[in-house]
Amino acid sequence: MNEESFLDAAEDGDASVVKRGLEEGLDANTEDIHQRTALLKAAKHGHADIVQLLIDSGANPNNRDNRGTTPLYWASSNGHQDIVQLLIKNHSDVDVHDNRGWSAKDQAGSHHHYEIVQLLNQA
Repeated sequence: MNEESFLDAAEDGDASVVKRGLEEGLDANTEDIHQRTALLKAAKHGHADIVQLLIDSGANPNNRDNRGTTPLYWASSNGHQDIVQLLIKNHSDVDVHDNRGWSAKDQAGSHHHYEIVQLLNQA
């Protein structure tokens, strides 16, 4: 399997393809040309099962893409509370700011995900 297929599967929510890629030796921290990892893509699109699989396989929850965003940033922005909790539990840095100066909490608040803002404040 190539890296692009692996990353696409993480974004699309195809856990079986992600698992196969890991079994074939792909790195859980594989990135695209914008430094977006499979974990970032899965977190952004709400695929908690893939987020857990990738973390269990060594994916770094604090990897940042070329714009400074993290999986926590995108999960918070898109209202994926279960993934936010999972990332916090796995030591995701809640205080990271992207290249524009926005944090995961800023993103959650701007999209009216106030329960996520509370989670981030408590972390």
